[in-house]
Amino acid sequence: MAAISSTYEKIIKYIDEHIKNDITLDEISKFAGYSQWHLYKIFKIYSPAPIMEYIRNKRLYAAANEIYTGKKLLEVALDYGYETPAGFYKAFQRVFRCNPSEYKINNTRRNIFMKIENVKTIEELDEVAEFFKIVYTDSPIEFEIKEGEKYSNEWWIEQFNKNPELFLYAKDGDKICGAISGWVEHNNNVTVSSDGVLKEYVNQGIHEALFIEFEKRAKKLGCNGIGLGIGEGQEEFYAKLGYVGRMLIQSEKYSVEELKNFLETSCDKNYELTGTNIYDGYINQIWLNVSILDKELKKKFEVELGDCWTQIIVGKGI
Repeated sequence: MAAISSTYEKIIKYIDEHIKNDITLDEISKFAGYSQWHLYKIFKIYSPAPIMEYIRNKRLYAAANEIYTGKKLLEVALDYGYETPAGFYKAFQRVFRCNPSEYKINNTRRNIFMKIENVKTIEELDEVAEFFKIVYTDSPIEFEIKEGEKYSNEWWIEQFNKNPELFLYAKDGDKICGAISGWVEHNNNVTVSSDGVLKEYVNQGIHEALFIEFEKRAKKLGCNGIGLGIGEGQEEFYAKLGYVGRMLIQSEKYSVEELKNFLETSCDKNYELTGTNIYDGYINQIWLNVSILDKELKKKFEVELGDCWTQIIVGKGI
């Protein structure tokens, strides 16, 4: 599983770096050193779409990001290999359920455009924090942490002052409709703390555009990769952007050895164990390399074994 995972990550990074080019299956096959049939198998494990469909969709996500950051529609269409605006509009409609003009223009009378911007003031930072309280109503984030501790208001202001380009929002007129924020870790990777869009803006490409812009800015800062924890039901969104995952399995009842034994004796697939830990002296943890589209393992531990909880951590090299 580890070799397959690293090959997939290598291919995803190659696609990202050549997204404006006419990438062929033969080209990727030669780059990765695997047959086209083997590439098909790899993408079936890790991606919600076959490899060529993944490339077409990822090209449209990147094109949407350029629209969102102010580029002209015709220029974007030509940059991403579409010979006519009509072909670009048709492809865009298929993926985002709206055409590029609808995606770009909020109110033609007032000439307001939805655009991605980074937070520039503490007041805007507070606006984004309030936005996330709305997005995470069902599983609220605790924003009021003790002064001086990680995730306190003072800590967030410190992170913002260090890297304001990693605090992004999308506005529809005066209304924040999507946002993403994160910080740079000591290992030079970026952790995404929060991301999301309002329910009425789902499937309009805003979330994808925010991530692609975030990746661009993190790469410009010289960062190596991006990681975040995701919730149930979010797997396909991150998979379609090329993120791969690890699963953290935790239990207060079962020891690390008991968790490992259950993995070896009760799970049909050959999952790679990448680490173990005892957190805070009583929470037993094991880490596994998994496809984030694999729902079986979560059920095995949380339902069959019981007294366990799991968390998927996704990441991507940039």
